[in-house]
Amino acid sequence: MTKKISIRKLAAELGLAPSTVHRALSGHPNVGLNTRRAVLRASQKNGYLLPIHEKGSVAIIVPSFTFGGYLDCLLPCLEAEFHRRGFRLMLISEQDIAMLGDRMFDGIVSLVWQEGLEKLLPQSFAIPIIILNGEANPLENIPRIMSDPKGIRQALEYLRNRGCRRIFYISTVTEKTPDAAERLAEFRQFCLDTGQDYDTLHAEIHWNGFEEQIPVILKADPDACFCASETYAVKVGQLLKAAGKRIPKDISLMGLEDKYGNAFFTPPITAIRQNFERIAELTAEEIASACQKKVPPRGSIVPFTLIERQSVRRPGKGRKDLR
Repeated sequence: MTKKISIRKLAAELGLAPSTVHRALSGHPNVGLNTRRAVLRASQKNGYLLPIHEKGSVAIIVPSFTFGGYLDCLLPCLEAEFHRRGFRLMLISEQDIAMLGDRMFDGIVSLVWQEGLEKLLPQSFAIPIIILNGEANPLENIPRIMSDPKGIRQALEYLRNRGCRRIFYISTVTEKTPDAAERLAEFRQFCLDTGQDYDTLHAEIHWNGFEEQIPVILKADPDACFCASETYAVKVGQLLKAAGKRIPKDISLMGLEDKYGNAFFTPPITAIRQNFERIAELTAEEIASACQKKVPPRGSIVPFTLIERQSVRRPGKGRKDLR
């Protein structure tokens, strides 16, 4: 049986770019005769087989097969938009990304946020690649479709316009999550602009660390709390109520995203939501255009949507302004 090796290993052995090796094996005219002969000899020696072309298929790279939170919101939207355009999807975990060397897809969509991961993607095969809400390397010219990193300012300004002057920001883990880090940076700027103490009014919380952080929040004495996760908002709301805080009379509560439980909390939680449907639509449009019209995919910034409910006080209600 003929042995398969990675096209990247073959390229490394020859000291050539993977794109050159692939063009030589594919009969591309822009490859010199001597280079083509060297590539063919090396491929025969190593028993190299050309990648399988999964025509009409798009690879979706995910951090893992645990589809909660962000992935649970975005993946169904991507599935609907790509299927509507006649594409098949193949989910590939970050750990299995090497299989891209054995298969040729019509496009690749990466939902992985690991810095430098784009270097592992076969961009030199001229496959359209888009990164969603992740770290894009401008030197590699990989477009990024993302929710507006300044969209979080919309939520903070909404709270401020409702009379909130000490807004506590609860973030998810920001390591290897560029979009979360960008939102936190926007909160830092908001604090500078409004005279809030960033160090006192921010906590990065792991899912199992809520109980120990509630005293920290209460000590800061905020009149509003913004949680950068819907599940965090519900959990924080429960713990604040258990500590005797009335929502929104004593403290307003607002969260990011709106799928799991905001509408069923008492009182229903006001939220700012990423437009996953629009992100998926743009992603599918760009990949389809690249495949059918040979137009390079472009990046986009998608605004957030504000969903008003009863967990944020109305102006003039509740605590008196602290400033």
